[in-house]
Amino acid sequence: MSQISSQRTTQYQQSHATLQQLIQRELSSANTAKERIQSRQKLRDQLEQEEKTQFELQQRQAEEQRQLQLDAQRALEEEQRVKSEEERAKELKRVEQLQQAEQEAEEENATKYAHVKRAQSLIENLDVVRSSLIEFDKSKSVGKRRLQFKKVVNGRINTLSHEVNKILDVGRVVVEAIEAASRDDAAASSGAEGVMTMGKKYLLDLLASNLIVRVQAGTFNGVRGDGFPLAGMIAYVSTQCDEIGPLLEAHLYSHCPTAIPSLSLTSPDGGEDDLMESLGMIRDKNGEFESFDKFLNRTEGLISIMADIMSSTPSDHTLLGGHEGAMTWLERFLDLLPGAPTAPLPLLTAPVLVAFLTGAGHMLANKFPAKMKPAFDMIQTDILKRLDESPVGVPSATRLRKVMDAGFEKLKSELPPGVVAALYDGKPGTGTASSAAAPASSSSSGVASFQSAPPPATQAAPPQQQQGFGNQNAFSSSSPFGSTSQQQQPPQSS
Repeated sequence: MSQISSQRTTQYQQSHATLQQLIQRELSSANTAKERIQSRQKLRDQLEQEEKTQFELQQRQAEEQRQLQLDAQRALEEEQRVKSEEERAKELKRVEQLQQAEQEAEEENATKYAHVKRAQSLIENLDVVRSSLIEFDKSKSVGKRRLQFKKVVNGRINTLSHEVNKILDVGRVVVEAIEAASRDDAAASSGAEGVMTMGKKYLLDLLASNLIVRVQAGTFNGVRGDGFPLAGMIAYVSTQCDEIGPLLEAHLYSHCPTAIPSLSLTSPDGGEDDLMESLGMIRDKNGEFESFDKFLNRTEGLISIMADIMSSTPSDHTLLGGHEGAMTWLERFLDLLPGAPTAPLPLLTAPVLVAFLTGAGHMLANKFPAKMKPAFDMIQTDILKRLDESPVGVPSATRLRKVMDAGFEKLKSELPPGVVAALYDGKPGTGTASSAAAPASSSSSGVASFQSAPPPATQAAPPQQQQGFGNQNAFSSSSPFGSTSQQQQPPQSS
């Protein structure tokens, strides 16, 4: 029994030991599994942490990239804004500069051609003045006064010669007649009819008109010096009666636009008649225009007397601009000519320059050598090469070359042919001249209608000056009536 009990105890112990082993193995397996689970969990947690870290890193990088892009966009926008503002500022500045340049150009243009505007005004006013004198010219109540005026203008001026005393005597007679007319007008001003107060104005107009008529008729004109006695007389008269200045200018300009200087031309759609009328060509009783040769000779005569007057004594006279006006006139005329290589130059070029230089060249070479020498050189080195050499143009071109070939020093040292030396101012001067010299306008009430103020600064250049003389082949022998610009038709009779 005890053996069985012992065996059972042994079996029980063995079973218990086996069970303990199994339990230990299970515990060991469970611990191993737990460790594996923990290890896997740890690995999973680690992976999740890494993924989380990586995700957060990517998010930060994406945010940083987005921020960089935003910053770059803002910088680009700011740069574009600044650039746009700079461009806008530049554009505004460019527009302002352009407007300023246009304004300055308009002002310069208006200033440059103010003399043309003034001449047009004088011509227009001349018609008004002469219309107002019709009554005086026809009224029987002033018939004796008219006769006295005509005796002075037609009679005494006919006695002019190259004798200095004779010239001055005629000048004094004319001045005395003007003063007497003024006194008679003043005496008749109270209670008398209006025609009685027009004597001085009538006499001045008659004097200016008669001078132009004589020159155009071939008397007292030309490069031979025939005009110097008349020039000396009228220059003297102008120093005693400045009202004669604008009247004489108006008559001169109405018959010779080139004397402004301006070559008056019609618009491209104008006909030959319009062109010839605007140039100052005269019609005969049958309505036919004068010949072209006659027109050139008449123009040359008018330019010649103008130059003679400008060069006359006294040195400070301002008739037709006086001495400084002569220098300014020549500069303006040369500026009208088309530049090289345009050829031939307008047919008027040679006869006008011959007439002007023959009369005023000596005075200008002495008074204003610093300005005259470059003008002389320009004519000699450029203008002479481009003159019209047609059969009509050759005679004037030849005479101009003769003047120029003699040289500047000869022009400076030798008096003009036919000059009345005592009444011609060829004394050395300062060497400079005002670039704005212009004929002086009278301030007297006797010819108040002739007050012609300079045009406004914004006044555009007259059309004929914007194109005018510079028009290629305008008024050349090959195309004497080319396409040109327009000016109001001047009066055709004095």
